[in-house]
Amino acid sequence: MNKLTLKKVSLSLSLVAGLAVWAPAQAAEPAAPPVSAKSIKELPFPSGKEWPTATEREKMAYLLGILNMALVEYQVIGPNSENPSIVEKLVKALKGVTLRQIMGTVDAYYQANPDQQQRPILEVIWFEMVEPGETASTKN
Repeated sequence: MNKLTLKKVSLSLSLVAGLAVWAPAQAAEPAAPPVSAKSIKELPFPSGKEWPTATEREKMAYLLGILNMALVEYQVIGPNSENPSIVEKLVKALKGVTLRQIMGTVDAYYQANPDQQQRPILEVIWFEMVEPGETASTKN
């Protein structure tokens, strides 16, 4: 089996496993009320304005979405790709870090920097967690 086929099979199995876990979790959720055209509003790009008022579950879901996207891309392109992306740095820097630790870092950043509420959450993660880890690893 060649490397590309193996990656495709691995990605497919990961997606199937994710859907298998997601479906029962969705079934356990209470049914949402029907959505009318009047109740639909544009969701803002998440930043420090929305973060403090979000529930823990909403924060964790947002972070899980970011990390899932990064892990899928990382599985597809692989480490040390000819076409490197920021995803490899993100995956390496956050290896072993829990969602609660990421959430705590973001919470602490917005609490300590009330003047930075417009800063996107992903930017906070990058400059507070990914970049410092990369700088430290290049010094060693």
